[in-house]
Amino acid sequence: MTQQTGPDQQPRVGTALRQGIELRHLRYLVAVADAGTITHAARRMFVTQPTLSQQIRRLEELVGAPLLHRRRTGVRFTAAGRVLLEESRAVLSMLEHGVTRSRQVAGLGRPRLRFVLPPNLPEGLVVRTASRLRSTADAAGVDVEWLEAPLDAEFTPIRQRRADAGLGWLMCSPDALPDPLEVVSVGEFEPEVWIPATAGNADRRTISVDELADMDVVHHHAVPVQPPTTPG
Repeated sequence: MTQQTGPDQQPRVGTALRQGIELRHLRYLVAVADAGTITHAARRMFVTQPTLSQQIRRLEELVGAPLLHRRRTGVRFTAAGRVLLEESRAVLSMLEHGVTRSRQVAGLGRPRLRFVLPPNLPEGLVVRTASRLRSTADAAGVDVEWLEAPLDAEFTPIRQRRADAGLGWLMCSPDALPDPLEVVSVGEFEPEVWIPATAGNADRRTISVDELADMDVVHHHAVPVQPPTTPG
């Protein structure tokens, strides 16, 4: 038997989603993406693994589509899951920004800049940049939160809204960067010597004199390099 559904009986998907999806569902989804496994994400969120798995399944029911491929080695996001993950990061970032602004209006806090400093940058460059940024931020009444984390060519921590800006090497044209990233030059830096990344012993990060003698290297007095840039 089939039954026709009148206009007043149409399923209200939007209403159901608004009533069913909670911020904790979005936080759980982001935690799974950052941790790589449900087990590790559960530890970070201080919940049990079965509880987190149940909440992710509930979120999938509300969306109406699978969000994750569960494997022994971890999880992989489906196409639908990647879209919801990106939007979840945006929602949580906007909420955090709104709370911060509300506290500022109430006189309870100052603006905060989350700044990424990759661990593999030259120490001199990091010290100079951090010092200048700290002085500028203090003058503007802004707090800086330093994040020591890798910063890839796609500036993933910034695109995923885990950071606001960072210091790194620009390996492509500024026009090739996706929105809303912007690039600002902070000066020039010339390393003492460039050698191929595959050279030497990868485990010890060493290279023998014999290997170096047979290798093409670039000395900093001979060839200038592209300046570092700050996306934000």
